[in-house]
Amino acid sequence: MKKLNDNWLTENLIDLEYKQYVLLAYLEDVQQHFNQQLLYPGLSELIVHYRKLRDLQESKERIFNSFHGELQGFDFERFKLTYKKIVENDQLMEELEKIISFSLPKFEAHLNLGKCIYENIEHALNWEPVGLVPLRQDEGYMMLKINQPSEIRVFEYSLSIYEDQREKYRAIHTREVAVYSSTLVNTPPEIKADLIRKKKEIPNPAVYFFSSPDNLPIEETYLPIAKRMLIRELSHSAGTFK
Repeated sequence: MKKLNDNWLTENLIDLEYKQYVLLAYLEDVQQHFNQQLLYPGLSELIVHYRKLRDLQESKERIFNSFHGELQGFDFERFKLTYKKIVENDQLMEELEKIISFSLPKFEAHLNLGKCIYENIEHALNWEPVGLVPLRQDEGYMMLKINQPSEIRVFEYSLSIYEDQREKYRAIHTREVAVYSSTLVNTPPEIKADLIRKKKEIPNPAVYFFSSPDNLPIEETYLPIAKRMLIRELSHSAGTFK
């Protein structure tokens, strides 16, 4: 899908009509993907762009009041402006404010659409542990049942903790390790037993089985939502949910 550059707001021409064209073309592409239930990476990118723009709007009074030059770029990573000194800048500031005012509602509308699709899929997704859940759950397997073709895809998962300036988060990493035909013989418990036989380094893994009534895109929707559901459950269990 199309990608909107991090500095789309200030790169190239700072003109309302031009930025409308850039943004609407991007959002149209995002919506087309949403209509096909392709949620990622579009949804996560929307969240990042919206938060950056909202932060900028909330800080614009301080930024605009201290602004004394023509805007050359905006470093969203450090939230700093770079500029060269000029005397007149009111027109530029006014144009930026118009662009921000136009863009935020557009981002919000598409975020709400993506959130609605996400919640509907999550609500319909079934999941359960396979067998007894061990005390150690920071590594194990996720099984995703696919309807067409009828198969079960197995992903090895591991949890890690990272932190930013404010708080700690849990992250989950996955790697596909096997694909089984979904038959009366290949039940989740039998697959779990086979995985244990083949990988003796994890003799008692935590295993979770996911199924959906719909044929979901695996990489763009099914796996990301299943991962988020699992990390939420494991974080609750560990008392570290963020």
